[in-house]
Amino acid sequence: MTSPLNRPQDPQLTLLKVLRQEQQRGYNNRSVVGGLDRLLERHQSALASSVLGWTPPTPSHEGPQRSSAMITYAAMSAAQREQWVQATIGVLEKAQDTVPPRRLQEPKAGGRPRKTTPPAPRPSIILDGPLSQLRAAGRGVAQKLERLGLQTVRDLLHHFPRRYNEIRQVKDLRPLEEEQAAVVTLWEAAAPRQGAWARKATEAVVGDETGNVRVVWFNQPYLARSLRPNARLLLSGRVGVHRGQPTFESPDYEPVTGEDASYGRPRRSSAMITYMPGHLLPIYPSTEGLSQRALRRAVREALTEALSHVQETLPSELRERQRLLGLHEALSQAHFPDSSEHLEEARRRLALEELLLLQLWALGHRREWRVPGSGIPLPAQPKVLEAFLSFLPFHLTAGQQRAMEEVLKDMEQPVPMNRLLHGEVGSGKTVVALAALLTAATNGYQGALMAPTEILAEQHFLTVSNLLAGAARPRQEKHRIAFSLDPHPQPLSIGLLVGSMTARQKEEAYKQLADGTLDMVIGTHAIIQEGVTMPKLALAVVDEQHRFGVAQRTALRQRSSGRRPHLLVMSATPIPRTLTLTLYGDLDISAIGEMPPGRQPVRTRWAREHQRQASYDFLRRQVEQGRQAFVICPLIEESEALQVRAATEEHQRLSQEVYPDLRLGLLHGRQPAREKSRVVEAFRQGELDVLVSTPVVEVGVDVPNATVMLVEGADRFGLAQLHQLRGRVGRGQYAGYCLLLSEDPSPEAQERMALVERLQDGFALAEEDLRLRGPGEYAGVRQSGMPDLHMARLSDRELLLLARQAAAAILEKDPQLERPEHRPLKEALERQRRGTPGEMS
Repeated sequence: MTSPLNRPQDPQLTLLKVLRQEQQRGYNNRSVVGGLDRLLERHQSALASSVLGWTPPTPSHEGPQRSSAMITYAAMSAAQREQWVQATIGVLEKAQDTVPPRRLQEPKAGGRPRKTTPPAPRPSIILDGPLSQLRAAGRGVAQKLERLGLQTVRDLLHHFPRRYNEIRQVKDLRPLEEEQAAVVTLWEAAAPRQGAWARKATEAVVGDETGNVRVVWFNQPYLARSLRPNARLLLSGRVGVHRGQPTFESPDYEPVTGEDASYGRPRRSSAMITYMPGHLLPIYPSTEGLSQRALRRAVREALTEALSHVQETLPSELRERQRLLGLHEALSQAHFPDSSEHLEEARRRLALEELLLLQLWALGHRREWRVPGSGIPLPAQPKVLEAFLSFLPFHLTAGQQRAMEEVLKDMEQPVPMNRLLHGEVGSGKTVVALAALLTAATNGYQGALMAPTEILAEQHFLTVSNLLAGAARPRQEKHRIAFSLDPHPQPLSIGLLVGSMTARQKEEAYKQLADGTLDMVIGTHAIIQEGVTMPKLALAVVDEQHRFGVAQRTALRQRSSGRRPHLLVMSATPIPRTLTLTLYGDLDISAIGEMPPGRQPVRTRWAREHQRQASYDFLRRQVEQGRQAFVICPLIEESEALQVRAATEEHQRLSQEVYPDLRLGLLHGRQPAREKSRVVEAFRQGELDVLVSTPVVEVGVDVPNATVMLVEGADRFGLAQLHQLRGRVGRGQYAGYCLLLSEDPSPEAQERMALVERLQDGFALAEEDLRLRGPGEYAGVRQSGMPDLHMARLSDRELLLLARQAAAAILEKDPQLERPEHRPLKEALERQRRGTPGEMS
């Protein structure tokens, strides 16, 4: 009797499987060795013409020849292949449905008939359905996948590897390293029956030509039953010490074989993924308790069962012009690539799709926001601006002048402004914002400036008060100032609204905003609380806008009961040009690239640990000369996990041991708002010599007399944050100094500190920051609702420009994406919108 394992497969079923794989590979004729034509000819007698519409070849002494009326699969265009494959799959599936059920096996003599129950047909996978549809994503695995933010099968298909291990590049087993990857032979595996790990682990011995080593998989005793002696495995993981011997501790593993290379790909089944030398092993972002092996099995099953349901997103014209892979092949190659070259082809195709969706989102949002007539035209008031500028104790820089002209020109239009203003700390963005607010007020409307913290809001209010001091009217209130600017006939007012104000003070501010007697307001989230209305709001300025959620920015816009207000967002972090195109593609950009005249660069030094006392001595000398200093710590309180200095303990130590004769203050985020305001004001008034603080002073504390910024644990900060911190000193007539202290910096941290020491230009530092950290670290400034970037890199400048051009061309022809070739793009954008709710801004 023929064994079921050796029974020849139904040729129609074989062809059906190959055609489905051909769909996944984008119809590239590489699903079987020799191409699809070779498979069809090999089984021509079994593949009836009534099923496939196939004409058998005509034999000759030169070998089989195809009918002259028949076009080969290899000669078909991509569109023809797709049409033929889909039609043939339909015919084959119908034929499979009509196959009569297998007869029950005849009973043996004198025996009872054996009943056979055919397996239940597997339901079709729903792409946007739960992961529990996958056999490899049982309850435990599905829960761990959810911790990664993966809810659906589609999510899993777009959970791409973070790196790949090339099997032929793994090292010998010996000498052992702390992190090791090696191809080994499994000699034995068993679950210990005694000891602490009895029946709770699998222990094994593996080896190669350089020696043997022990392996232990904790909490996985079941592996002892599935691992077979003499199996070839790829092990990768940490090597520690177990029972006094070097041991692989719960390593990731995959079977390796040199056989069954007919597809030139990893051999796959629903239960196992088998790799051969030369393949790339995907390593995925994971979470505790979720092994790479389990992740790969879930992804492979998703590809096998669901890829045929994935709809091609890019228009065929764009794919053909740019010679891009089909989506099925790109997804397959991104997870399990044939080679590095195939992987880069897949990455390029998927990256272009991500960037195209992003640009469609940005340009579409821009069109939606800039509807003619939906804004409030606010003509510039040259005489009033001239009076305002005359009160300033300085002249505007060229960058400030250019930015102000761009903002005021936008505000004159009947479409709402949507502009980003970014530049160095201290480059003068507040003056530009104030000119815009004054323009709104002198046109009879209201303006609001919202800051993320009370410290920054109060600093803005103080700065504005000082700038308008020459125009101020007598008898000013604490939280409200009135001033006159000729030739404007009426006095103007500006108020402060923060959470620490008394209930009575806030009620008074609410009333003045509602009846329009308060022209401008500076505040925090208190501005957008329920009950706050500004019926004549025409300009909203948001400072440090990435610190606000979408709902908060939307609520600020909605304070107005009329048309859409103009929006000006500000960032004190210089942003690389590629990043502005990517993350802020819907905004117009104004950049202030230079500092005010006379502003000296802050001299920055990376002080090694043996230079700590010298740093303390330098700070003391500055204080003795009448200056003030900051000491910044990365944490509020000490942490056992992080060996870095904390603000509360450092304040106590410095006060008692280093500077007992100086006046030290403490500032951190957990203090009540009034306490923080009191400490900042004391430092500002010179009542404190040294302010020990967490990075809460990064924005908002402006003390011209402060000249020293000593940063503890500087390796814990990024380039942009270090640059912003040092921007807090040297803002007056005296030079500023920044001292970076770090007890044991990593090589990456050493490079960051060396860059801050060498570079003063914030824009140059931003480019270096992008190079070092990549786009992932900019998630905090990514606008909510924006399509995700998984495969695209912010260094893909050519792809980014191509995507922007393609998006503009598509929207020019089809603004609503209603054409059939654009509907998949629209559906992808809608899925993204559902995944990240809220107005996109």
